[in-house]
Amino acid sequence: MKREAQNRAKAGNITYCGIICAMTMLVLFGGIVPSMTYVMPALSGIVIWSVSRQAGRNWAFLTYAAAALLSLFLIPEMESKTFFIMFFGYYPLLREPISRISFPPARFLVKLTVFNIAAVISYFAVVYIFGINDMLNDLEGFGEYAVYVFWGMGNAAFFFYDFALKYVFYAFDFWLKPIIDKKIR
Repeated sequence: MKREAQNRAKAGNITYCGIICAMTMLVLFGGIVPSMTYVMPALSGIVIWSVSRQAGRNWAFLTYAAAALLSLFLIPEMESKTFFIMFFGYYPLLREPISRISFPPARFLVKLTVFNIAAVISYFAVVYIFGINDMLNDLEGFGEYAVYVFWGMGNAAFFFYDFALKYVFYAFDFWLKPIIDKKIR
């Protein structure tokens, strides 16, 4: 009887992860719209994060890995999928363990370091691997400082994203999770 319950739970987790992976692909497809290139990967990461609440962190990382692999083949927008794979897909999963760091300056520094390493790798991947050189065209007025302006704007956006995640997590736990739990049972 115990084994049957475990198998049922595992099947439920696999099903939930598959649905979330499909939803992630649908959200990432929205990155085709130029103004949504950065928004859709950020939303996709939140969708992936929901798996950690329903099935656990290991299932969430497996779902992220599956979604990242699928995005390589299915999502046509290079910047969008690169930012999802390099940062937005996994950051919501890392945010909770990082938030447990008791010393606020250290916590802030770790978050900032994770973002900036991912941002630099993403930028080089988009420009040098995928050959998308027009990434900074909108910032031509800044001349040789365009990269730094873009980087600074990315850090500012990251602070807002990180702040918003706290409230998104709260809303999920208290409003959406009970509804999902009721539907699953």
